[in-house]
Amino acid sequence: MLTLTEQAVEVIRGICEESQMGPDGGLRISSAGSGNGDSELEFELADSARDGDQVVRENGAVVFLDSAAAAVLDDKTLDVHAHGDHFHFSLDEQ
Repeated sequence: MLTLTEQAVEVIRGICEESQMGPDGGLRISSAGSGNGDSELEFELADSARDGDQVVRENGAVVFLDSAAAAVLDDKTLDVHAHGDHFHFSLDEQ
């Protein structure tokens, strides 16, 4: 299952609070085929999980994963790096 670093938890929680997502909201990661057999991941804020989403909750941060993203990220750790006024997400092996 996807795990989150402390930094990722803080940033996701903060983004959701600033966006006033409400208690059921979180970051949604979905997989979109790139046409060459590889998966591209899309990140967006969501008010709630969609049918079939896997939900990862860690210390107040919520991440929704569609089934394809959940399979790709099963053994990964989500981290966040600050770059000035924005953030970059990265995925590392557990």
